[in-house]
Amino acid sequence: MSATVLPWHRPVVEDLVARRATLPHALLIHGREGTGLVELARGIAQSLLCESGQGGTACGACPACGWFRDGNHPDFREVRPESLDEEDASPADSDAPEGKEEKKSLFIKIDQIRALADFMMLTTHRDGLRILVLHPAESMKSEAANALLKTLEEPPPRTLILLVTSRVGRLLATIRSRCQKLAAPRPAPDVALSWLRAQGVGQPELALAAAGGAPLDAVAFAAPEYQAARSAFVRVLADPRGDMLACAQAHEKADLTQPLLWLHTWVHDLMLGLHALPPAYFPDQSAALSRIAGSANARAVCRFETSLREARRLVHHPLNPRLFLEQLLISYAAAIEPVSPAKRP
Repeated sequence: MSATVLPWHRPVVEDLVARRATLPHALLIHGREGTGLVELARGIAQSLLCESGQGGTACGACPACGWFRDGNHPDFREVRPESLDEEDASPADSDAPEGKEEKKSLFIKIDQIRALADFMMLTTHRDGLRILVLHPAESMKSEAANALLKTLEEPPPRTLILLVTSRVGRLLATIRSRCQKLAAPRPAPDVALSWLRAQGVGQPELALAAAGGAPLDAVAFAAPEYQAARSAFVRVLADPRGDMLACAQAHEKADLTQPLLWLHTWVHDLMLGLHALPPAYFPDQSAALSRIAGSANARAVCRFETSLREARRLVHHPLNPRLFLEQLLISYAAAIEPVSPAKRP
């Protein structure tokens, strides 16, 4: 298990370790997805469990850090949806018969919360802290959230619960009210770029822009396969006469999350162009965006952006991906259709 403290998280972790004696029983870590929210929670947990006695962040060398790294620290538990465990597992780890794949849950279920009862009641190892990390907190089913609420209302001594979410508004108000909120910091651009270069990311400026300033997303977005797919999609958006139907067909068997992200960030930059502002996500496409914005109907583009936000909320619902994307791309083509200067709002 990785618990590397990211550079922009270090001051937060050091502050919490310094005041460990007065920590609340529960922290609600929230912030921008892709900035390392789970990494922050794990870094806090390992640093508080570290036995080096030096303070600050975890030493990485003491027995407690070794147990944490190996995933078997007796005073640490991490709860997340089964689907995330499946993503981390190698094919050799699967117990499913060959040719059969059991679909794992996208939610944290009540059984997972109930299974924590023994962990919460046991005496802590060497009289230290007991730490639970739960993420993403908004994925808890209502029954699971209510079960956790009982623990938050009457927490065992020497226990710290770290809830992690990028969608804090989706949590029950009763859960939010029983946690002290901790806003995870977003890195300054120069810090993020320095970190990306250290990870070996090529063209870190473009990768960071594509990720909206989120460094961990930028690492994923810098992958050659991702860049090739994104560039092919954007070439169609940049050409008002592009083949929208062929573009939709190319993604008929794909997860629509990525194409809709590309389309939405493109339209966001297009709206910036309508106000003569530079693009945020596609700085390398400023000429194409400026050209489209110069002749498009601003009201039509804004109406399309509103409908696109609604479409992104439906992306995980059962649907025909090809038809769904076709409709959106055809609507996009209509929204950017050139209008005469006299008819422009």
